[in-house]
Amino acid sequence: MRIGVFGGTFNPPHIGHRRLAELVKQAVNLDRVLVIPTFIPPHKREQSLAAGEDRLEMCRRNFTEDYFTVSDTEIRREGKSYTFDTLCALKKDYPGDEIYLIIGSDMLLSFHRWYEYRKILSMATLCVISRESTVPCSQLADYARDTLGLLAERGEIILLDTEPLECSSTDIRFDLLCGGSGFPYLCQEVADYIKEKSLYIDAYTPYRQLLRGRLKKKRFLHSLNVADSARELARLYGGDEEKAYFAGLLHDVMKNAEAADQLQIMEKGGIILSQTEKNNPKLWHAMAGAAYLRLEMGVEDEDIINAVRYHTTGRKEMSLLEKIIYIADFISAERDYPDVEVMRHLALGESLEAASLYSLQYTIGSLAPKAQLIHTDSVEYYNELIIERMKGDQTDDRA
Repeated sequence: MRIGVFGGTFNPPHIGHRRLAELVKQAVNLDRVLVIPTFIPPHKREQSLAAGEDRLEMCRRNFTEDYFTVSDTEIRREGKSYTFDTLCALKKDYPGDEIYLIIGSDMLLSFHRWYEYRKILSMATLCVISRESTVPCSQLADYARDTLGLLAERGEIILLDTEPLECSSTDIRFDLLCGGSGFPYLCQEVADYIKEKSLYIDAYTPYRQLLRGRLKKKRFLHSLNVADSARELARLYGGDEEKAYFAGLLHDVMKNAEAADQLQIMEKGGIILSQTEKNNPKLWHAMAGAAYLRLEMGVEDEDIINAVRYHTTGRKEMSLLEKIIYIADFISAERDYPDVEVMRHLALGESLEAASLYSLQYTIGSLAPKAQLIHTDSVEYYNELIIERMKGDQTDDRA
């Protein structure tokens, strides 16, 4: 028999996986395709990796045709899932059969770094899936010849140019984590299992779902990045990581709301705008966000509410959480303004205060020459930081 070996994390398996395996089966005339979920992938660290038993069951529900066999050989073996070990076990189970190892073009180009890759080549024929839009078959053939010593024209490696469905398990997990259903890339049986087992969600999924509906895509991704940065800063400076993540996630909840809606919820929340604030609508979303958390979401933690309210301007006597959200907004992953790397270095390598002072110098220095309004909270925070620095200098002089 001609047996295909289709391994992967399958976290989760989707219809693109199934379609790809079906295309290979037909193109290579395979009698059977073994679908083998890895226990721990050696080539990458998976975030939100579902349990082995869950991925096995999802594979059984995804690969339902008679010629598919879902194997638990790597899940049972545990530890890192090396292809060499798997093929050794399969050679015992299928003596005399031809084995075709199905991999993607991206995996082929690093194949020479695989554990015991020469022995793998002696046990199986590589069947490589390529798309001309990513890595041309000609480039793969050159790599196979020059690095692995395999000639496609002699059948020592099979290069298939296919058009698999454009979807990925990473994108599906992201959709599920944000309250989506994974539709249309999950078959109904897999989607039902994920829902039944509550896979790929966490305590913040409802809040991500809320933001996904309220914010534009760019602002939504920014909010996710700020939450990640806030959690990192809290870990670094001894803050509450969960509070930091929550405040970072919700800091821009009112950013894309209409001005009238921002004013309405601020009035409802008893927020009275100063003259500077009335004439600077760019600041409204922070105050409106604080009111929204209190009135619409029932948040009672004043530290979280204040962290949202002052994340744009800062203020004197800020709490640790307030400083974390203020700085996280400046250094989130997608930020690319001039000197952002300096800000990241100060925030992660020196102190929140050093990063805050630099940010205020940057902000005030860009607003003043344009004759734009500067909030008094920012000025007071700047002065507070300067005074603290002066005190530190005087202490050093006395020492």
